[in-house]
Amino acid sequence: MKEALEDVKAAEQEANNILAEAEKEAKAIIAEASKSGEAMIEDAKLQGKEQSKKLIQQAEAEAVKTAESFKKECQEQVEHLRKISADKMNKAVDMILERIVKVHGNS
Repeated sequence: MKEALEDVKAAEQEANNILAEAEKEAKAIIAEASKSGEAMIEDAKLQGKEQSKKLIQQAEAEAVKTAESFKKECQEQVEHLRKISADKMNKAVDMILERIVKVHGNS
């Protein structure tokens, strides 16, 4: 009977040891999972930052292209208006000279 009690106690001790080892392994697994999760979160944040930088750079490049296009278009319009203005100025000068010549030519 004493042997049976000792066998039971030994079995209980072994069960307790197994449970303690299982708890230890579970804590280690949880800690590793936590570290892995944090690393994944940091990696995702880094990728997000890199992607947002790329998107910002693309948007800035597109804005520069658009601005240059508008600038070129405006410069062309200004040049066109200057040409029209110069043509009209020449016509106005010709008309004034013609009137002056007529006025002085008739006197």
